[in-house]
Amino acid sequence: MSASGGDAQRVTFEGSYNVSPRPSADGKSLAFISRRDGRFQLAAMDLASKQVQILTDSHKDESPSFAPNSRMILIATETGGRGVLSAVSSDGRIKQRLSIAAGDVREPAWAPSFNNLQRRTP
Repeated sequence: MSASGGDAQRVTFEGSYNVSPRPSADGKSLAFISRRDGRFQLAAMDLASKQVQILTDSHKDESPSFAPNSRMILIATETGGRGVLSAVSSDGRIKQRLSIAAGDVREPAWAPSFNNLQRRTP
C-alpha cells in the first residue's frame, strides 16, 4: 500500500511463507523473514526491481531491524538452542554474530540515530 493509502498489494510470491516485513529508512529495500525448505531466513527485496536475495544461511531468523542508514540489518537467530543477535549488511556480504554467554535474544531494534533525537528535542 502506498504511504498515501489505497489498496494493499502483495509484494512477493517467493518462498512458502513470508513474515515481519520492515522497510529500510531510505525506502529502497524491504527486509523480511522468508521460509524456504523449512528454514526461516532473512531476505531483502530491492523495491525498484522486486529482486529478492536471501541474506543468511541460518535456520531460525526472526525480527529484522534496519540500521538508521539502511546499510545493516539486525536479526535474532538461533544457535545451539538459544537466541543470539546477528548483524547482516543489506547486500549480504558482511555477517556477524553478536552473542554473549548468557541471555536469549529476541526482537532486536536499533536505537534512534542521534540526528533524529536532535531534531525532535525542543
